[in-house]
Amino acid sequence: MPRDGRRRISWLRPVAPALILGSASADPFGGIRTDLVRRRSGGGLVWLDPETSAWVDVFVPAGDPLWHADISKAFHWLGRTLATAFADVGIPASVHPGPYEAGPSDGLVCFASLGPGEVLVNGRKLIGISQRRSREGSRFQCIAYNRFELGPLETVLDSAAATRVHSRAVGWADLGITASSDEIAKQMVSFIAAHDAD
Repeated sequence: MPRDGRRRISWLRPVAPALILGSASADPFGGIRTDLVRRRSGGGLVWLDPETSAWVDVFVPAGDPLWHADISKAFHWLGRTLATAFADVGIPASVHPGPYEAGPSDGLVCFASLGPGEVLVNGRKLIGISQRRSREGSRFQCIAYNRFELGPLETVLDSAAATRVHSRAVGWADLGITASSDEIAKQMVSFIAAHDAD
């Protein structure tokens, strides 16, 4: 976490596919996968594929006009900003205004659940956002998919649960947008960078 009191936007490009555990997620594979990593922010499991993912991190220092003491409300400005970024490319996105909902996988899979401020299209999650907080501030991790895929997570769900998860998530290409992951990440970064306190 930065300690200089400045906001940060990081555009991350994975070098290889990985399965990411949330800070409290159990490992459903029992430690046998070598592509498994744990993030310090909360949330469910995330399948990260460099070819299909747009991943952006945002750091807001404590005391910044964008920082919020309420952990749930802290997400909202970012969700609204990212929804506007996708609306700009033709996707009518909205923000989940309510509390956390575990969804059809009981919180196991990130994109099956809904958290405050996450970005939706017709009730399906387009952008997942997790948050890690410390005395320095809040670090938000944001991911969107070209086409939503469960990857190896498909094997830890029964077919009915996998179908329900797919019905709760969506990628931008599923909505007719032909932009690359890099183009979408640049769009996200551009709108976040232009945002000032509400």
